[in-house]
Amino acid sequence: MHAFPGGGIPDRKMRSSRVSNKGWWIGGAIVAVVAIVVALVVVSASGGDSAGDAASGEVSGVETALALTKGIPQAGFTIGKASAPVTVREFIDPQCPVCKTASEDTLPDIVKGPVKDGTAKIVIEPLTFLGPDSSTAALAIAAAAQQDKGFTYSEIMYANQGKENSGWATEELLTGIAQAIPGMDVEAWTTARGSDKAANDLFAVSDRAAAAGANSTPTFVITGPGGSTTLVGAQEPAAVIAAIKDVS
Repeated sequence: MHAFPGGGIPDRKMRSSRVSNKGWWIGGAIVAVVAIVVALVVVSASGGDSAGDAASGEVSGVETALALTKGIPQAGFTIGKASAPVTVREFIDPQCPVCKTASEDTLPDIVKGPVKDGTAKIVIEPLTFLGPDSSTAALAIAAAAQQDKGFTYSEIMYANQGKENSGWATEELLTGIAQAIPGMDVEAWTTARGSDKAANDLFAVSDRAAAAGANSTPTFVITGPGGSTTLVGAQEPAAVIAAIKDVS
């Protein structure tokens, strides 16, 4: 489990450029991503290899993620029927190793059970407090969410997660993940990573985390007709499923 530095989330006025010892706010990421997109255009125009040529065969976890999500509707960061009475919001950081554990050990049983039967939907809420790789990867998730593939992208990303702030969220890896998802328009995804919408979507996640009092990752906020429950840190699938039943 990762607690946010200082125990909280920066307010909107501070997000554009602030850097702290362990926090790297999303405004800086936008400049970096725009620079990457421009560089890709220059490389493509010069006849060199573009990011679109990244070998998706090097990406791990694709078949598992596609099998898990097959036949289940997705919209934005959400997987599950829009009419599902219970919403499970999972606040994550792309670099959080416990979030990777939740991706592999907690979420599959929830997707196969309450999500698939229409009882619940899961909303992935990507935060960016651990460092530059967090922001780069979160923007990639947000861009995939614009094509209603945010959950699938997040699941594959966690299968390929590297050591915190090691530079693991490379252009080749992130693009390879996008290429590996059937139906993804990779060119549109690349452009979306540098868009105001992607940044604003992540700002909105930060606002929701603050409103929910979520100050560490992963945090599960389970809400339904019977109320709301918050679970913090690593969770057994049974604990989340029990919470879903309690608020149904």
